[in-house]
Amino acid sequence: MEGRLLIRAILFDLDGVLFSGDEVEFMRNYVGLLSPRFLQYIPSDRFVKQLFRSIDIMIKEPKPDRTNLQTFFDDFSKATGLTYNTLWPIFEEFYAVDFPALQCMSKPNPEGKKIVEFAIQQGYMVALVSNPVLPLGAVVERINWAELSPEQFAVISSIENFHYCKPHLGFFEEMAVKLNLDPTECLIVGNQIAEDIVVRELGLKTFLLDDSSGKAPTDDSGDFSDLYQLILKSNQ
Repeated sequence: MEGRLLIRAILFDLDGVLFSGDEVEFMRNYVGLLSPRFLQYIPSDRFVKQLFRSIDIMIKEPKPDRTNLQTFFDDFSKATGLTYNTLWPIFEEFYAVDFPALQCMSKPNPEGKKIVEFAIQQGYMVALVSNPVLPLGAVVERINWAELSPEQFAVISSIENFHYCKPHLGFFEEMAVKLNLDPTECLIVGNQIAEDIVVRELGLKTFLLDDSSGKAPTDDSGDFSDLYQLILKSNQ
C-alpha cells in the first residue's frame, strides 16, 4: 500500500488469526456434545442434518429484516415443528455448560493477542469479524480462549446482532455501520480469501495472513511482523 492509510478500525477474524485449531474436528465434537441435548424431541442424526441445513439457509438466504438467529429458527422450526421457546433454552444451557469443554481444541495465538493489544495502543478501534453463526455468549467464550477480553472489541459479531453472514457484503456493511465508520476506514485481517477478501468491493482495506504465493487479491499480505509495520505506517 502506498502512502498514508486512512484506517480507523482494524477488524480481526478469530479462527486462524487469534487462535488456531482443526475446524472440522471442532465441529465434529461440537455436534457430538450438542445433539444429545435434543434427544427428547428429535433423533441425533436428524438434528445434525437439520442444524447444518438451517445454518446453510441462514448464510445463503439472509433477510434484511431478520437477524441471523431469527432466520435460523424460521427454517429449523418449520422443518421440525419445534418452537423457538422450546429450543432456545436448550441451546443456552449447552453453551453455558458444555461448550467451554471445547477449549482444548483451540490453541491461542500469542502473536494474535499481541497485535490486537498493539492496535489498541496505537489508537485504533478493533472489532471481531468471526462469522456470526454462534450466540454472543459462545463468541465471548472463544475470545477468552484467545486470551483476550470482549471489552477490547468495539463490536463483536454474533448470531443475535447481525443480519448477514460472511461472505455476504451485507455483513461487512453492517459492521461498518455499527462502528459508525465508512468501509474505507476499516482494515480487515483474515486468512480466508473467500470469506474475508471479498470486502475489497466495498473499499475495505485487506490484509491476508500468510499468503506465501503473493498472488491473492488482497491489498497486502504477510505474517504478523508485516502487519505490525502496516499498522505503524497507517498511524503516521
